[in-house]
Amino acid sequence: MLPSATVKSRHGGQDRVSTKARLADELIILGQVLATARESAKIKQTDLAAKLGLPASYLSKIENGTRRLDVIELIQIAKAMKADPAEIVRELERRLKETNR
Repeated sequence: MLPSATVKSRHGGQDRVSTKARLADELIILGQVLATARESAKIKQTDLAAKLGLPASYLSKIENGTRRLDVIELIQIAKAMKADPAEIVRELERRLKETNR
C-alpha cells in the first residue's frame, strides 16, 4: 500500500495534505536549481557534503526533491558552493513562473 499524502490532524479535525506533498513539484524544481548551481561550480555532491559536514545522501535527497530545505540551509549550501543565495532564489522564482504558465 502506498503512503498517503493526507495526514490526520492532531486535533482530530479534518484530514489535511502535508506541506511536503503539497510542495512536491516546487521541491523538485528547487533541487534541480541547486544541482545546476553545484554543477556550474564544478563541485561533486560528495565534496559539497563534506564541506558542509553532512552525508552525501542529505544533498541527494534535496536535489531529488524528496527533502525540504529551510532558508538557513539554502544559504549554507550556496556559500559552500561560493554562489550567491539570492541568485539561486531568483533562478528558482524564474523556473517556478515558467512552470505555472
